[in-house]
Amino acid sequence: MAGLGHVTNETSRDETSTSWLVIGYYKITSDEAKIVLEIVFFFFFSGVISVCGTVANVINIVVFLKQGFSDAVNISLLGLAVADLGSLLTLIWMSVCFSPWFHYSDIPLDAKDIQYLTAGWPHVCFARITSWITAFITFERCLCIALPLKVKHIITPRRTFYTVFGIFLLMFACVTPVFCVISIGPKYFAERNRTVLGLVYATGGPDVENISFSITVIAQLTSFVLVILCTIILIHNLLLKSRWRQTATSDQNNKNSLSTRDKRVVVMVTSISSIFIACFLPSAVNLILMIHFSPDYSVVGREQNTFLVSWSILNTLEATSSTVNILVYYHMSSKFRLYFWQLFGRNGTDGIARDK
Repeated sequence: MAGLGHVTNETSRDETSTSWLVIGYYKITSDEAKIVLEIVFFFFFSGVISVCGTVANVINIVVFLKQGFSDAVNISLLGLAVADLGSLLTLIWMSVCFSPWFHYSDIPLDAKDIQYLTAGWPHVCFARITSWITAFITFERCLCIALPLKVKHIITPRRTFYTVFGIFLLMFACVTPVFCVISIGPKYFAERNRTVLGLVYATGGPDVENISFSITVIAQLTSFVLVILCTIILIHNLLLKSRWRQTATSDQNNKNSLSTRDKRVVVMVTSISSIFIACFLPSAVNLILMIHFSPDYSVVGREQNTFLVSWSILNTLEATSSTVNILVYYHMSSKFRLYFWQLFGRNGTDGIARDK
């Protein structure tokens, strides 16, 4: 979402000086369609899904906390739930800022300027954290298949905690410079003939912002490629294990195979990463388009309407990815179901022993 919904004084001048180029240019998305689609996706779909996802991830966090930190997988999934929660909360605020009532209200601020700094960039940060934790989880499961007898000595709960915590710190460090050079203050808007609260850039602010955005793009694409590669390896090995189980009879071969619990975790992680890939693939393609077709395909380019509508749809997909994980956990983990129902004062129908 970085780059969405803001127009700085510098870009306003650029638009004015090049406005003659747009005359006679056919826009893929009209101004009227952009307004309607922004409301439908930014405000309605993204907002509703994000509210549901927030509740789901709060439940995930509580369940994983109750399960404890003796299992490295629980720590990773807890970190993923926290990142998803942060991503969804920022999308909720973004949907509020894009609501027609807020936009056309008499509140002395520019909603799209405000959301850019208070929702857009924080969402970018948490989305990148989600990507890298997903990549780490899938990589850990690949090690589990490659080195089933050694992985627990390599990926310990302590090392997992430091890795997840380090991902949070690193992504926070990547976006922190943006908040040092962009602030919210009085800004004149010619179209409103009024001075209201908006984005104010410090000297050199756009350059710092572009550097941070480039870093986050590289981080997103790199982690996405890692998730794809690890997921392919997991699926390939699951298929091999399935064929092998149909023909294997030797105990010598069985001793190096995965435990039943580990196999369930591999299937669960594969499901999570597959959902992530399906929902984030359009976002990755969109980032590549931004790089290839910039500056036309940008928030201030000739195809800014298509750019804004694209991101409204992509944010809805990202919200979906952060929301549906609870269904995977509930369906594939009897231990998760047990603690889930205990939250509501009921005993789970499945025991913990089956997951061990």
